[in-house]
Amino acid sequence: MEAIGTNGCRPDLCAYEARSIVIMRLKALGDIALSLPIVYALRSRYPHAHIRYLCRERYAGCLAGVRELDEILILPPSAMRQALLMLKLKREGVDCVIDLLGSPRSGFLTFLTGAEMRIGMDTGRRNWCYTHLLPRVIMRGGERIKCYTLESNRELIRLLGLEPDLTAGLEIGFPAAERQKGWAREYLEGLHSGRKRIIGIVPGSTYHEKSWPEGHFMELARLACERLDAVCVILWGPGEEGLAGRIARGAPGSVLAPPTDIGRLGALVSMLDLVVGIDSGPKHLAVIQGVPTVTVFGPTDPRIWDPMTRRHRSIRVAAYSAGRGGSDSAGKGDLSSISPEAVLKEMTEVLEDEAGARGGSKKGGCA
Repeated sequence: MEAIGTNGCRPDLCAYEARSIVIMRLKALGDIALSLPIVYALRSRYPHAHIRYLCRERYAGCLAGVRELDEILILPPSAMRQALLMLKLKREGVDCVIDLLGSPRSGFLTFLTGAEMRIGMDTGRRNWCYTHLLPRVIMRGGERIKCYTLESNRELIRLLGLEPDLTAGLEIGFPAAERQKGWAREYLEGLHSGRKRIIGIVPGSTYHEKSWPEGHFMELARLACERLDAVCVILWGPGEEGLAGRIARGAPGSVLAPPTDIGRLGALVSMLDLVVGIDSGPKHLAVIQGVPTVTVFGPTDPRIWDPMTRRHRSIRVAAYSAGRGGSDSAGKGDLSSISPEAVLKEMTEVLEDEAGARGGSKKGGCA
């Protein structure tokens, strides 16, 4: 499927002259970080345009330090104020709005801007909000292709008529972390205590179905400390400190990470030897900064949310892999069926690969 317009044409930004562009991705941390190649491609095509990125306030830190952006727009909390912001953009005469989320809210907000070119995802019901559509799935040779979201975004760049940076691979960097690396280095230097490695563990999840049992995380941290000669840093975000603290206290040799904003979180992640946990924002920050990962997957598809290379391993509940789903309590889709020993095995293999083949391929792709 190709990107199309209501008049049957593709949204060819190569031929379109825009003075004012708004990129819209309201959430979340990983999604916004993985959309950065789109920002870079737009700036390359439009060096003099006014380019802004609209997101929710809690994720704005993800865009700090991105020099290709002229402004970060914060989505107001109330529907009325959101509508007023869109009408303000309309009065300013925004030329192009690109909605990367495709939710009912983002689609309607895009429509309110009245931009000449309103580009959004082909959702069916909300297509009237846009002048041009982007496919929700990638098709090649009549077959659906699933690949890591970073690679999907590069496909969108091509569909927009822009030139993607094909040299970056997975490691596109994370500008928000750059100014905080001194702080992260100083913090981590005090943790080694003679240990060989520092491993980040990410237990928190917004969605219950993606959660791995608290006791499993405790056991994994204990095993990593004993068998991998590691210090485990339990990473956490808003609302997750209690969970992270219990895991740190229940696993000797582990420590609770200090409070961080997105920039400090990214800097901390960038200096770890490995990040392990559930499908989450910190995992994607690890990927784009060249830190290997091991991820426990439930309902989310690792083909879309994991590079699935030797440096980035995924373990998925068998029921989900077979396409049956299942509820957390029923057992079929219960992440507790993935044992700490199984995760430790993947961690061990990744770390051995890192030690033995530093120059190995790190690039992902579609499959």
